[in-house]
Amino acid sequence: MQKTILYGNQIQISEPLLITEENAFLTEKFDCGNEVINHYLKSEAKKDTQAVSFLITDEKKNAVIGYFALSCSGFIIEFRGHPTIYPAVEIKMFAVDEAYQHIPYSDDPEDGTLSDIIFNFAISKIYDFTEKYCGADKVILYAVPKAVNFYRKNFFSVFETFMLKSESRFLDGCIPMYMNL
Repeated sequence: MQKTILYGNQIQISEPLLITEENAFLTEKFDCGNEVINHYLKSEAKKDTQAVSFLITDEKKNAVIGYFALSCSGFIIEFRGHPTIYPAVEIKMFAVDEAYQHIPYSDDPEDGTLSDIIFNFAISKIYDFTEKYCGADKVILYAVPKAVNFYRKNFFSVFETFMLKSESRFLDGCIPMYMNL
């Protein structure tokens, strides 16, 4: 018997939804394989005043496919001992549930994966925000090591040597990355 291959384009994907009291119950079964990132979604995202979090759901199954949290931020460039802060939008969190990870979007490898599509929802929100409300020409994030290749595939680069990373202890072990808008 031949196994039916599920493609991401066969899933009814919602538009990004702000996390609210009314839809927070959807996050209960979410598991991306990283306890810190799971905890943030389930316990911190609604009350984090420094980020706005969005859910992407499988409308047919009423399940969370993934989520992202966006925050106004900046990055510092030090030149000749003088630091300058430049505006950026930070992807504070991004994750896809394990059940939806590594699913090809279609039978054409050029289309990437469902995770790429979900990530592009975040980038689209950032473009819209920076075009209409608050200027910035960079997106930054701090990647867990196993996600670096995913972000590189989605046009991110590791910080240049002249770009200073955040010293937050919560980012220990994470790799600072950026993308030009």
